[in-house]
Amino acid sequence: MPIVAAFATSHAYTFQEPETWDKRRERSKANVARKAGRPAADTREAQNETLEDNRTRYAPIRDAHSKIRKKIIEANADAVILIGDDQAENFTPDNMPQLLVYTGGDYVADDWDRKHTATIANHPEIARKLVEGSLEEGFDVAWSSAFKDGKLLSHAHTEPILYLMKESGVPVVPLFVNAVHPPAPSAARCYAFGQALRRVIDRELDDRRIVLCASGGLSHFSPSHPWAHHVGTRYVGDISVDFDRRIVAWMRAGEGHRLAKFTSTELIENGEAELRQWIVMLGAIGAARPEFLVYEPIYRSIMGMGVGWWSL
Repeated sequence: MPIVAAFATSHAYTFQEPETWDKRRERSKANVARKAGRPAADTREAQNETLEDNRTRYAPIRDAHSKIRKKIIEANADAVILIGDDQAENFTPDNMPQLLVYTGGDYVADDWDRKHTATIANHPEIARKLVEGSLEEGFDVAWSSAFKDGKLLSHAHTEPILYLMKESGVPVVPLFVNAVHPPAPSAARCYAFGQALRRVIDRELDDRRIVLCASGGLSHFSPSHPWAHHVGTRYVGDISVDFDRRIVAWMRAGEGHRLAKFTSTELIENGEAELRQWIVMLGAIGAARPEFLVYEPIYRSIMGMGVGWWSL
């Protein structure tokens, strides 16, 4: 079986220590206020959290990332297929693909916010087979052979690459799913795409060792949230904890298919636009249960953090 493992992780605050969250949260609130047209303040929950509490509850997230770094090396993979979204970083509204695979050569993963960069190997052969196979499966996947100035800028991709995968030296194939620019693919379509990817990988890459990664989520209402299409009463700093806990329980039980039933409105209402990346991955791994799946809703980070690993 060519897919040997899969993992998923939130990004943004998830890759920062709690001591840095207050400064970033102020920036997030200001950006949301500008986009949504109304003031943004800390939630009551954020005001009640302490730095000591955040350090304690962030520790399992940090530990899960540490485990993943080791497991990526142990997987001895030919490539990681990294499923992320783009928030007008590489692709803007004048050309916004719903699904895209990068088919070019080496690229620079540029975390422009933290000023970290690294040159990363792609695997063009595997990337091209994903595109060709997806077309045969009825998914008109776009492809790109170059990034502007050779830089991958989407933080959904660059952060897992730089902070989880870089040390392994494994090639990383960036795959893009439109998550925050409606109209976007439905949850059902994302799950079906993941199933199609699995068939392509099984058929065309049966002699390879492949690891899948989904980057995004969980519930958060950040500057990237599609505020022009927002529904419901939640605002920046809110977290749909009950929604998060429900989907985490389903994933732990190997019932990822249940996430395919959500409507696009439900995803927006619960701050789950980026759940699409997880759903694609879940479509590819089927009923597998995670070896571990950690979840922490932390209000001073304005998000529900999730990190998990599936051995297949």
